[in-house]
Amino acid sequence: MRPPLLLIRVLSLTSVLLVASPAAPLESDAESLREANRVLEEEVKLAARRQLYLLVDLSENVVRIKGRGMELHRLPISAWSSAEREALRRLFRLQARPAISRPRTVPEGDPLADLIDLRDMPMEYDLRFDPPLIIAVAPPARERPLLLAKSLAREWWSRVVWRFRRDPAASGGPPRLRLYLSQEAAQSLAWSLADGMPLLIRTPSPS
Repeated sequence: MRPPLLLIRVLSLTSVLLVASPAAPLESDAESLREANRVLEEEVKLAARRQLYLLVDLSENVVRIKGRGMELHRLPISAWSSAEREALRRLFRLQARPAISRPRTVPEGDPLADLIDLRDMPMEYDLRFDPPLIIAVAPPARERPLLLAKSLAREWWSRVVWRFRRDPAASGGPPRLRLYLSQEAAQSLAWSLADGMPLLIRTPSPS
């Protein structure tokens, strides 16, 4: 099934307008336009497929779950951090969904045993992508301080192991992006993920 022709035309026209704007913006504005144009060009390609994809918009602090170029769901980002902005500007694919750990509350063999509820989704987890990228998801410290401490400790330890096993002078592994999401947003994101899911990240212009 082909994507709606009107959608592709709108995305393409928007892309052209971003490039051909007659104004002479400041350097930060020009960088923002280039980044928005890059994301739109990638979205035109993804809109031609049935698979859902993620758009992490760091300029507007929101995670968008999209399909055919249409926004299906959005999750607010409380805060984020990353020291590797340039490394985020490419198309990624999710390697695996986060693991689900829950106690069995129904007898084994019962049809209800395989049902998964949103409350079964994790609130703190790492997402690994190809090309190499790690997105660490955790609640803000004010909501779940112990979970955030667990996430930060795991990141610290992984960097130590990376340097020890690979190269003492290495930077500490693949690029990382840390997203602080509310409990509900983190669980909703985990619920929506699928193996191989494409990811686009829109980075903000330098301040």
